Amino acid sequence: MKKWLLVLSLMVYPAVPLPAQETLARVLPLLQKPAPTTQETQQIFHVFRTAKDPNVIFAAGASLVKNPPAKPYEPALFNQILSAQDPLKTTFSVIILTSMGAAYEEFIPLLQEALLSQDPVLRAYAAASYGLVNPTDRTYINDVVRLYIFDPAFAQRALNILSVDANSQWKVLAQASQDKDPQVRAAAAAWISNLHTPQALEQLLKRTQKEKEPTVQTQLAIALAANQEQSLPAVIDGLSTGYRKPAATTYALALAFMTGHSVSALKEAILSTNKNRRINALRAVAYMAGLLSNPEGFAYSNDRDFDRHLLKSLVPQITALAKNGSKAEQEFAQNALTQIERLM
Repeated sequence: MKKWLLVLSLMVYPAVPLPAQETLARVLPLLQKPAPTTQETQQIFHVFRTAKDPNVIFAAGASLVKNPPAKPYEPALFNQILSAQDPLKTTFSVIILTSMGAAYEEFIPLLQEALLSQDPVLRAYAAASYGLVNPTDRTYINDVVRLYIFDPAFAQRALNILSVDANSQWKVLAQASQDKDPQVRAAAAAWISNLHTPQALEQLLKRTQKEKEPTVQTQLAIALAANQEQSLPAVIDGLSTGYRKPAATTYALALAFMTGHSVSALKEAILSTNKNRRINALRAVAYMAGLLSNPEGFAYSNDRDFDRHLLKSLVPQITALAKNGSKAEQEFAQNALTQIERLM
């Protein structure tokens, strides 16, 4: 291996130059290409090798992991490792090489050092790479789960190597969904939501009952909305949860992310004799209106204009609660009306 490294260190892959020291904002469109061309890959690689800004190095490195370059890039990556001039470039060079299929035991010390980093995202990339190089060590498997938020394919590759079968993978994800780190719990929820099994839905609903961290609640809500055909009845039932409880927020958010598909159920809940159902439905309406008014929220709606009109149809019922409901109902109803007005 060492002799091979010395030979490779003498070789340099030609790059297509870009203006020196690009800022992250300028190169991000290039780095976010879902399937870069050969020329774009050369440009990304040039950015990675020449950048000084750690944010640019990280983003370029992550781009090359997500879309691994061809084998001719190996010599330059090994040369980057041997030069050891920039710790972040050294680490990402190793990670990129493992994403390309190289798995040498000489990488282990470098990856173990990266696994001590204070940056959880860097640890996540390093953990996946470490798992591919040293699959007998499952110490960092929750960091592999964390990576799912940033690079699902690379995380899945690592988990496949670290787990003997699908049941073993499920145990990892179920345990990670209860981890003390909110980011790991959120990543586990995102991963579980893509399994589309009754067992996965049961776990998501179980975690919804216990989760208090807002970022994880949001991810759970998105996960439930992604499985709305199976989850909608349970989420609607969840509107009966005491409106001050954290779970009520998650249920309301889930219905908001379902957009127009949940409006008829929300109308029934607003007219319910159960106070918690009415308040939680009002909360969901407000969340949905806010979501649909945000350009980033359009991804959750098949037809924003249609969903907007569906929400508008709830105004009479909401107005009645704003006038005649309890103090809490009036507050939630007025907020829902305000959000709908902003959307219109």
